[in-house]
Amino acid sequence: MGLDRASSWGSGLWKRLRNRVGLLAAMVAGRITVRLLRRVGSISGDLAKINISDKYGQIVQQRDLAQIAQLVENINVSLDMLDRERRFASTIAHEIRSPLAGIRVVAEEALADPDRVDYSAVFEGVLRGVDRVEALATDLLLIARSRAAEIEREQIDLCELVRREVAARTDLIPVEVICTFGVLVKVMPTQICEIVTNLLDNAQRYARHQVQVQVDRSDRMARLTVCDDGPGVPEKDRKRVFDRLCRLKTISRHGSTSTGLGLAITWEIVRAHHGTVWVEPAPSGGARFIVQLPLASPSGPET
Repeated sequence: MGLDRASSWGSGLWKRLRNRVGLLAAMVAGRITVRLLRRVGSISGDLAKINISDKYGQIVQQRDLAQIAQLVENINVSLDMLDRERRFASTIAHEIRSPLAGIRVVAEEALADPDRVDYSAVFEGVLRGVDRVEALATDLLLIARSRAAEIEREQIDLCELVRREVAARTDLIPVEVICTFGVLVKVMPTQICEIVTNLLDNAQRYARHQVQVQVDRSDRMARLTVCDDGPGVPEKDRKRVFDRLCRLKTISRHGSTSTGLGLAITWEIVRAHHGTVWVEPAPSGGARFIVQLPLASPSGPET
């Protein structure tokens, strides 16, 4: 009987301890849950204030659990992206208003004294403004397309595409092509044509006497290089030059203008194709833009 009583007492003690441990665990879990809910509520409140203020803001990191810290980091990344988009939209609106204001001035002056108007000059002024707005709209459409969902891509020879694009151009400065055939990439051809066009337009804008485009491969990457002998890009501007609507103080040698979106579009397209693009000094003293894209398959013989 003594053993039975001891066994019964031990079993009861074990049950009481287990219940107390379970209660303690529940209390701790409850406190953690309440703390997490309060923190999530705080994050939600901060985010609502940022949205209402319509100004740039960030969620302040605290001594959070790893999952909450990751949530805050992701929210802050999204806020950064939204702020960039907001500033970009504001800049684009300003860029569009400028040619529209020019068109309005030309039209109002013509209406004010219709008998003494040179309508040929009026139409030329209006067309210049329309061309500017159309260029902005085209570039914005290209940026939107470059961000679209993954599109069906084709395997092409980058050298053949570049040769074809250069042959179709009528440039003031002849373009020298140095090409390695068999550099195969899996891409959307129209977007790669846009890259070639943007880089060559940029080179023609600043070159003095020489523009060169080269296609080769490095390791497992296809490489497209466009060089000019112009003033080049200062080191402090070599990253900024791919920002939207970035215009350096360097003046075009041939009087051409741009929307400031060409290199930004190039950057967007290259990123969408899992590649990289950068600018460095060219051997000729100008700028050398380099685009690297993943190879689709081993390349063939060089020409």
